[in-house]
Amino acid sequence: MKYLSYIMVAACLFSCKKEAVETYQGKDGVSFFAYTYEQLNTTAIRSYSFAFQATEKQRDTLFIPMRITGKLSDKPRTVLLKTAQGTTATAGVDFELKEFTVPAGASKFNYPLILLNSAGMAKNVYRIVLEPAETKDFILGTLGQTPETVTNQGTEENFRYLKIDVSGMYVRPAYWDLLDADFGEFSAEKYKFMVKILGITDFSYENIGSDGLLNYPVTLRNALAAYEAANGPLLDENGQEISFP
Repeated sequence: MKYLSYIMVAACLFSCKKEAVETYQGKDGVSFFAYTYEQLNTTAIRSYSFAFQATEKQRDTLFIPMRITGKLSDKPRTVLLKTAQGTTATAGVDFELKEFTVPAGASKFNYPLILLNSAGMAKNVYRIVLEPAETKDFILGTLGQTPETVTNQGTEENFRYLKIDVSGMYVRPAYWDLLDADFGEFSAEKYKFMVKILGITDFSYENIGSDGLLNYPVTLRNALAAYEAANGPLLDENGQEISFP
């Protein structure tokens, strides 16, 4: 009887151990992704204007950072976005959403959102609200923040919805609130001057980083001083003199 008891205890321990090492076999998830210092999250609004591009474009691609939550794969997988409530832009007219193939082994990737310079954008600002669509490979991923670690650049955030305002007008970008102290009050003519001098069209923090915030205003002040010495004050569309802090 004693010997039988030992066998039963051993069998029980083996059974418990086997159950403990079982792994989750469900679908992996996908979500939008950003570091919290980029302030790109559910409540933030990204913006794009065809008017601010260095050359005239009829279509352009906005790359959207995303991440996979779950297991990595040694095979390519398919991800797709869909529109959510609040969208005023028209699919096929103002933008295109297509399946994107995530490379094998990738945990983060950039989804290409195709923007179309439709006739209505000359007088309107359209909003696109996006969320991940379920595919054969992915469902909605885990949401929320992940604390900074030795491998992360900072606190990370996964979120479900991304809002994008797109237009063909000279409208103040949504991210300019973060630039007032460094570049001053927004105007269309100031933006054109910045594009001409710096050769870039996206001045969001996620694009120019801390180096851009530090160095670009200096470059612009020097360029403006050279312009004024040769031509006099540079005026904006409202007749106000352009300056940089």
